[in-house]
Amino acid sequence: MERIIETIKGMPFKNRIILIGAVTLAIAGVILFVAWMQKADYQVLFTNLAEGDAGGIVQKLKELKVPYRLESGSIMVPADQVYDLRLQLAAQGLPHGGGIGFELFDKTDFGATDFVQKLNYRRALQGELSRTIMSLSEVEQCRVHLAIPEKSLFVQEGNNPSASVMVKLRAGRTLARGQIQGIVHLVSSSIEGLNPRDVTVVDNRGDMLTRQSDDLAGLSSSQLEYQRNYEKDLESRVLGILEPVVGKNKVRARVAAALDFSKVEKTEEKFDPDSQVIRSEQKSVEKSTSGAQGGVPGVASNLPGKATQQSSSTSTGSQKQQETTNYEISRITSHTVNASGDIKKVSVAVIVDGTYQAQEGATEKKYSPRPEEDLRQYEDLVKRAIGFTADRGDEVRIVNMPFESVPQEALGDAPRSYMPVIMAAAKYAVPVIALALFFLFVVKPLMKTVTAAQPALRTAAGELVFPQTVAELEKQVDSKALPPPDSKQEVIEWSKNNPEQAAGLVKAWIEER
Repeated sequence: MERIIETIKGMPFKNRIILIGAVTLAIAGVILFVAWMQKADYQVLFTNLAEGDAGGIVQKLKELKVPYRLESGSIMVPADQVYDLRLQLAAQGLPHGGGIGFELFDKTDFGATDFVQKLNYRRALQGELSRTIMSLSEVEQCRVHLAIPEKSLFVQEGNNPSASVMVKLRAGRTLARGQIQGIVHLVSSSIEGLNPRDVTVVDNRGDMLTRQSDDLAGLSSSQLEYQRNYEKDLESRVLGILEPVVGKNKVRARVAAALDFSKVEKTEEKFDPDSQVIRSEQKSVEKSTSGAQGGVPGVASNLPGKATQQSSSTSTGSQKQQETTNYEISRITSHTVNASGDIKKVSVAVIVDGTYQAQEGATEKKYSPRPEEDLRQYEDLVKRAIGFTADRGDEVRIVNMPFESVPQEALGDAPRSYMPVIMAAAKYAVPVIALALFFLFVVKPLMKTVTAAQPALRTAAGELVFPQTVAELEKQVDSKALPPPDSKQEVIEWSKNNPEQAAGLVKAWIEER
């Protein structure tokens, strides 16, 4: 260590400055490397926030003394605190999402006018509806605008409220027709006197999602959706039964279904004369007969001892018979309601790819059409899969045609993003490489120069001297401390073995001159 200190003291001032700067840079590099390794990893806490929500969250993070960063509309916090902070902020109602809700009335303002109170109520109602709609997994952001006219005693007509809803859907997501109707009825049920027909839903691309009816055959949106779902179901059946046979992506199927959405109610009453049942029976029989012998009326005939003189006999009779039978004839009464959506006709078009065989000496494969027998079997399978009915005029058509194939070279491999991996590796690799290069090309040469032996001259007493300046060399000459011839030969040999250091020493002497 003493030798190094003496050597540094004997170095020219310029070289000492360079050495001190190199050591300082090395120490600073080590400190920066340690700080880089200990730097906290930041992750997204929330993104795509409204300005009000972002300001509230930032203010809360300042109160909690949590470090944060704002990058591209996102709030970044240390990775080990992300989930804890989300729970803490959620417990305090942050972010609000969709604007301010009924918490707007948590603070009482006695000086607010009636107009301000009504305006705040509308703002709160819009915010609450937006939050509710944003709870759908397909909706990323939502805005609700309400137009509620003032009630008047003198105006009865044209005073109906209306509402507009703008939704921003997540990437690759769509709203089903039932979900759109649910949003419409949710908004209309929240506003007094709001008709569902006065609610408009628009997406972030400007497409109107609410339609009362479609122009096609006067069908409603729900009826068209039912028809499309039925057609897709039949298409999936066809693909599911043919793809295992002909191969995946070698079948294309389209179904056109004609459905009858008319609703018919029919009441029938039928009588069966052959089926009779006695309901009631009534019989009435009346028969009367009378006859008698007697004497002559008077006193003579009633005296004792007198022979009775018989009178002529008379007889009377009466007979009456009445019978009533009531029969009940069987009757059938039926009330039939035909459900809407009756299938009138189904048409199926199927395209099947052929087979390909490799050829010797050629890269392209030869196309071969499928046999007619196979196509007939495919057609029979499709008919059974869709419930083919000839009486209603169903049609199934299968055609064998070659599919246009795109070479894999033209498609190319799917682009892969290696940037996350590269950035994660660079975080640790770049500082290590920089320190290694700095040590190899700066520190090591300087240390070698510092620790290497300077041109040593032996005095007559055999001691080593290090003449760093011309003055020291002249002093040694004057004191006759020149080395013997063997020492000169040693200097020559050292100069040959260390030309750079010898040149540097001579250059220092020349600069001093």
